[in-house]
Amino acid sequence: MPRNVTRREFDEACEAVWTEIKYQNELPRRTEDEARDVPGFLTLLRRYIRKTENAWADNPGVPQSEGLVQVPKALDGLRKVAAVAMRGMIYNGVRNRSSD
Repeated sequence: MPRNVTRREFDEACEAVWTEIKYQNELPRRTEDEARDVPGFLTLLRRYIRKTENAWADNPGVPQSEGLVQVPKALDGLRKVAAVAMRGMIYNGVRNRSSD
């Protein structure tokens, strides 16, 4: 059932993304041509989405509240995907949605 996201939930998700970005900031750079532009970030996102899909398919789910079942490794991957997307937005210019 669709539901609205609350500001509190949004802030908690942003904090989780921030912890991932801090982790990524400490990683050594593989090459001088790390992703910097939109196509580079889209390539990384496709790679990490595939890894997250595999994590979801290859690992058991854990029962959660409200009858949900989640795969912790897939949730970790989702956080990484969100952080890569956020970094791409920051590197390439954050744009707010227009009021249209």
